[in-house]
Amino acid sequence: MTSGLYETDLLRWSEEQANLLRAGRLDELDIGNLLEELEDMGREQKVALQSLLRQILIHLLKLQCSPATAPRGKWVDELIEFRAQAQTRLEEAPSLKHYADDLFEKAWRQARRGAAKSFEAYGETGEIPGSCPFSLQQCLDDDYIPAKP
Repeated sequence: MTSGLYETDLLRWSEEQANLLRAGRLDELDIGNLLEELEDMGREQKVALQSLLRQILIHLLKLQCSPATAPRGKWVDELIEFRAQAQTRLEEAPSLKHYADDLFEKAWRQARRGAAKSFEAYGETGEIPGSCPFSLQQCLDDDYIPAKP
């Protein structure tokens, strides 16, 4: 029954699984789907951090490479918010730090493409470097803002 509920109402299924755990009724647990959900939770933490790193890198690239002046304040505000979210994730799940370098590399490849598309969409000619000009530490450093071109 719980497998069917897993497919049709994930919230109710998870509440039921929690109640079974609290009651010590381990033989009634939907072990296969519980394991899948636990693994998904870990993957989602990594995906979320990679996404935030990508957004941080895009904003750093815009600040460093774009000749535009008007949106700089908005980019800095968004950069501050993305950094805060990334730092919160790292504080709440310290083991994410073990994956941060790999996630940073993946985020760079995505950010490079994202920034290029953004420049193209707004008719800008900002030149994006081939290799990442920022360190992970700079990305997360609240005080680091690249100089305007």
